[in-house]
Amino acid sequence: MSIPDSHRDLFDNPICGILTTVDPNGQPQNSVIWCGYDGEHVLVNTAEGRKKDRNVRNNPKVALIVVDPKDEMRWIDVRGYVEHIDHDADCSHIDLLAKQYSGYPSFFGYAAPAEAQATQKRIIFRIKPEKVVTLG
Repeated sequence: MSIPDSHRDLFDNPICGILTTVDPNGQPQNSVIWCGYDGEHVLVNTAEGRKKDRNVRNNPKVALIVVDPKDEMRWIDVRGYVEHIDHDADCSHIDLLAKQYSGYPSFFGYAAPAEAQATQKRIIFRIKPEKVVTLG
């Protein structure tokens, strides 16, 4: 599955999504996230060790919804699994998202405290879509 051209703009513009992961006890856990699309995978950046990271390592199945803020009846729902977890050691991916979403030149020192960079290991979830549903 891929993201249809009709809804690609929801990943190209600064629109937050909601990522749902599954706790070990089976309960869903939602996180508001910045996301992108590389033509094959939906990309989500987070810090290693966070709840969503622990959940994905236990169960890679996820769901993601992005709603057009200009038209709440236009949205995309992506269901799939985290196929890869890559390290964002140089923070280039989170910096790209920070620029897209906030206009900041980098994530650390702007969207997050500069000193947090020494304690966070950034990672990228590469989500392989298995089912894509759109409206609008």
